[in-house]
Amino acid sequence: MDEAAPGDDPADLDGLSIERAVDTMIDQGSHPSEVRETLAIVSQDGTVRREAVEDTLANASMVATTAETRVELAAEKLDSARETADQVSDLDLVSARIDNFEARLDVIEDRSTDLGDAIQEILAMREEGDLYEIAQRIRRVTNAATEIQRSADNVQLELDSFEEWLTDADRRTEELTDDIEALAESVNELDDVVEKIEGGSEPESEAAKTWAAAMVRHRVMSLMIDDLRAELAAFRTWAEREIGSSPSDIEPRIDDVQAGHEVVGERLAARAEPEWTAHFDDRLTALDEALEELVPPVAWADVEAVVEEHRLEVQQ
Repeated sequence: MDEAAPGDDPADLDGLSIERAVDTMIDQGSHPSEVRETLAIVSQDGTVRREAVEDTLANASMVATTAETRVELAAEKLDSARETADQVSDLDLVSARIDNFEARLDVIEDRSTDLGDAIQEILAMREEGDLYEIAQRIRRVTNAATEIQRSADNVQLELDSFEEWLTDADRRTEELTDDIEALAESVNELDDVVEKIEGGSEPESEAAKTWAAAMVRHRVMSLMIDDLRAELAAFRTWAEREIGSSPSDIEPRIDDVQAGHEVVGERLAARAEPEWTAHFDDRLTALDEALEELVPPVAWADVEAVVEEHRLEVQQ
């Protein structure tokens, strides 16, 4: 079959070979490789065809349906977790985790709903709509559906782990112990950084910036220690309800970490030049004030956002 010639409309790609269609779109300022990949979505045997839209859209719809099913399964898993957590849902440590799952699932569900709307819009375009735009929309829907499915699957896996954590006191103690050990290691690493800081430099020097960054890390660690103590307190309340024994060796470990953290703080203070303190004081104070608003149980995504917001200011 002879290749169809382009019509008066430069976007009329039906019947063109992919390469000729690519040339047409490049004339409109698009990138060749992206255009080629997009046009392949609405092509048959190397030729752009409007009739290819139906099969491609049907495949996108299947991907979207799979994503919607995974979201529904995640919602069912969340209901199961709520039921498992019912007896301890008043503990902030537990309710905060459930709230986090609910917030994440709400976002995923909203995105899943948007998939259906997007597919309906493509259906309305398939007879006469711009083929390149249709291909772009199908590509976006397919990519979005794949990401939604991945997110829903991740939530399901995390909820499985959460339910195990809810029902196994040893698991909770083990995870808390791991967190303490990880923090202890971070304190040691920070101590090594402080050891290498040399004074006598201007506030704009690398040494001064390293000191300021170390101060940020040190202050975040203070919040982490508070969070660990709050978690331990919740575990004790939990153990009392279950007529079990609370972990007895956890608090001394936290005390040791806090002692090491305080030593690092003293060394940071000793390393500081007066000019550094004067230069960075306002910005470090602003960070402190922002961190003080985050109370245990801490949402660490919020901490990361606060630190990121203030890091550049501190380093300037």
